[in-house]
Amino acid sequence: MRVHKSTDYAIRILHYLHNHTMCRDELPTAQMISEALRITYPLTHNIMAKLRKKGLIASAQGRNGGYRVAKSAHNINLYDVVLAMEGELKISYSLEADQEHTHRNQPCALQDYYKEVGETLIQKLESKSIADFDMIQQ
Repeated sequence: MRVHKSTDYAIRILHYLHNHTMCRDELPTAQMISEALRITYPLTHNIMAKLRKKGLIASAQGRNGGYRVAKSAHNINLYDVVLAMEGELKISYSLEADQEHTHRNQPCALQDYYKEVGETLIQKLESKSIADFDMIQQ
């Protein structure tokens, strides 16, 4: 299991927006973000569309338009970003609702273990906010 590169970029974009709006009065454009983070513009645009759709960023139109985090970066955790970019986190195919594996009407021990690991991972992702990371040089 691996977090997609676009999810990693989404975290970096949110962190950039958090830092940028704290330090400057202007809102950065998608082009500015793309150049600052060295992510292609089309990919930056697609990621930001997903983040906007999920309510994690907001945009302002017009001459001074650009992007900002929709709420405090302290209130956006890493799992919020995973959900926005990838959907529900499932570490095993056997945890899909229609793939219930049972043996003699007892849940599979491996399935129970996968579920526990997944819940632990979600808790860890929920415990860290975008504001907790100092990863981007501006």
